[in-house]
Amino acid sequence: MANWLQKNKLPFGWYSLDINDNDTSVFVNHLISALHLASNEGCPQSLALVQQQEHADLHNLMAKAMMEVAQVDQHFFLVLDDLQEISNKEIISVIRHWLKLLPNQLHVILCCQHELPVSLSSFRVRGQLLEIGATQLAFNLDETKEFLLNNLDFPLSQEAHNELFQRTGGWPAALQLVTLGVRTQEQLLHAASRIGQSMNDVKEYVVFEVFEQQPERIKIFLLDICIFKKFTASLCDTFLDHRQSDDLIAELEHRQLFISHVEGEIRWYQFQAVFRGAVLTKLEQEYPERAVSNRFKAIDAYLDCGMNIEAIQLALTLKSEPHLLMVLKRVGFGLYKNGQFNTLTKLFSSVVRIKSSDEPTLALLKSWLLLATYREDEVKFLLPNQNIQAEDHPSSDDLWAEQAVAQAQASVNSEDFERGFTLAKKAISHLKPESYISRTAAYSVLGQSALCRGDLDKAKQMLNEAEKLAFNHRLFQQRLWSMCLMSDVLTAQGELSQALQTQKNTMEMARDACIDNLLHMEFLYRSRARLLIEQGDLKQAERLLQMSEKIMEPLGDYGLLNVHVLRGFIALWRGQYNIVRGLAFQVNYQMQQHKFHTDWLAYGYEFLLACEQLDVLDFKPVYGWQERVLAKEPNNHFYQHYQRVYAIVQYLSGDKSAAINRLTRLVVQADKKGLKFQWFKAKLLLAIWQNDSVGEQHWLGILDMMADFKPMQSLWLSQSFCLLDSKEGSRSWLDWHVWFGTASQKERETLSKGDELLQTLNEQYANPEDLVTAKECQVLLFIGEGLTNDEISASMHIAISTVKSHIRRLYRKLDISHRSQAIQICKHL
Repeated sequence: MANWLQKNKLPFGWYSLDINDNDTSVFVNHLISALHLASNEGCPQSLALVQQQEHADLHNLMAKAMMEVAQVDQHFFLVLDDLQEISNKEIISVIRHWLKLLPNQLHVILCCQHELPVSLSSFRVRGQLLEIGATQLAFNLDETKEFLLNNLDFPLSQEAHNELFQRTGGWPAALQLVTLGVRTQEQLLHAASRIGQSMNDVKEYVVFEVFEQQPERIKIFLLDICIFKKFTASLCDTFLDHRQSDDLIAELEHRQLFISHVEGEIRWYQFQAVFRGAVLTKLEQEYPERAVSNRFKAIDAYLDCGMNIEAIQLALTLKSEPHLLMVLKRVGFGLYKNGQFNTLTKLFSSVVRIKSSDEPTLALLKSWLLLATYREDEVKFLLPNQNIQAEDHPSSDDLWAEQAVAQAQASVNSEDFERGFTLAKKAISHLKPESYISRTAAYSVLGQSALCRGDLDKAKQMLNEAEKLAFNHRLFQQRLWSMCLMSDVLTAQGELSQALQTQKNTMEMARDACIDNLLHMEFLYRSRARLLIEQGDLKQAERLLQMSEKIMEPLGDYGLLNVHVLRGFIALWRGQYNIVRGLAFQVNYQMQQHKFHTDWLAYGYEFLLACEQLDVLDFKPVYGWQERVLAKEPNNHFYQHYQRVYAIVQYLSGDKSAAINRLTRLVVQADKKGLKFQWFKAKLLLAIWQNDSVGEQHWLGILDMMADFKPMQSLWLSQSFCLLDSKEGSRSWLDWHVWFGTASQKERETLSKGDELLQTLNEQYANPEDLVTAKECQVLLFIGEGLTNDEISASMHIAISTVKSHIRRLYRKLDISHRSQAIQICKHL
């Protein structure tokens, strides 16, 4: 592990534990110190609390440390070595709590000589755990061949290679041992056979000298429970259908039959590995049918005891379709409810195709999973096509209503908003009260379809109802999706600050609920990145796009379109044209290969048009404008966006009159539907394209919104999409120069002075590898003027939480910890 970290030049901290670290004060002091150093001094406040002994609760201290780590820009590693030395229950509890709080930047490596004192099963199921054990440390056949080739002076046959691999199990130490002093192939195979015999001797000793000497009831008990890697009396009772396990386990302890307590888990036991392996081998060799039967019984026992993760793991290992279906029926809806989509996907992918006629409830569950992963086309084939006429489906047909909700969601995703609305509305009246998952989904569909039909007030009402139901029934994934859609509604209404806050609340809810990184999270990251790019916060947008890309990668080219487009806009804005060309090529290719939602197409075409206007591309993009979309009433934000981009094409191709007429219609419809943000963008273009009194009226109409929207990207793009000479570009309209940079000489000198201040600040005070930004410098100057955080928030038109984030980063970059130090730096400047 140490060699790997050093070879890859990864930032890390290493905490070697020993028996003295069972003292809580010693442990937490060393742990926080290691975190602080590994994160490039990213935990100053937590370290100060530890050093000054001002912390009362270790759990709160670790939570604070993780909040600080979450602000660190780079990824880093923390190694806890010899974790088996920790036996203090309070420290084990702290570690267990801490591991649930890990931010993305921190990667923890736990080195232990036996089973860990804390359970990591939740990480394992979510695919967030890398385990290196016997299987990973052993060589495979090819590696074994390479080792022997490098360490022997004589050739080996293919059969000898295979036999050595089988006998040694690929263990490097065993291979090293058998190659010492041998001169021929025969000597080598003889040495290997001795290793195998010694292990057989151990197993034989365990069986004949230990197992066979026990009373019959103990032997039967051991043969049964050796199926479990760890167990409790209640689990054994459920498995064996009796109430004697407590006494039998006590007798095993009394007889010292290689049984021990699992560290950190009360009343949990495990066998020593060799002993369990010997008994398990005896069971499989002498009672094969019983071995198979016991494994299947173990799945039932796990489920009956609420150990769903263990049941799922065993069912996936056995690959028995009847038991996989049983697990899906018993815990599938609970997995969906808790947002554990990765586990659900593994279970469904391990069974043969599910048919609605044979397994209607599982077909419904799978349809929900498909809808959450943008695979609405598959839902149409999985579920029967729903007749909208509810008279054909009486209320006694409960399943019809639930399936209708799934089909309604599929219809909305396919842009058939009217059918989705009608199906969901009909289904609600037929759903039973206990069908709360479908009822929540139905309200969500009604809200989404209302958003897409331009009825924003209705959308808010339905989405609020969906979120309330999801909250009451702990449907984390449904709540996440409702909040995502609500942020879309707020954006469409021009409430950008509220939309950003809603997105932040949604991300915090997802983190607290440990929701899998499913595609709805990607929708959230993407929506937030768009707003941040609009307001010029490119760095934070890039971090969100990194997370978005990780989620979308399994979908291949199709899923990465939005990531490429948004990264392209950022690179275009920064003038990184080599990066832009590569991204534009991919976007152009993807949009020809796949069928995308209108919203995705609008952003893709807008990006390619901007690239063309700035003369970045070395190829001609292909635009596939859809007449049916251009003919639609622009009642929602994405039809507005699509048709506005087409108006830009008309304008750039010389048909200025048609472009202005189209934009004027968009403005009227956006105003009618309350699509304030789209209304603003259309009006902005009309103002830029018309240097007359009409254009000035458009400009004056949007001027009051500038400070609220902070539309940095829209202003920049709008300038790219116009054909103005220098005279037209500089206008005498109210505040035109403020937003389009045609400032007076005096204002330019002021701006220049601000640049000089920032340069001086970075040269004299900042870390050269972590420079202060212009926005952070502005915050610093406000602090120097004596403004409070609330006053800074009002002055900069940003949330107070954003001000605090700027201050945290500023303090880190300037290596200060108090406001008085910041004021002192301002005086020096």
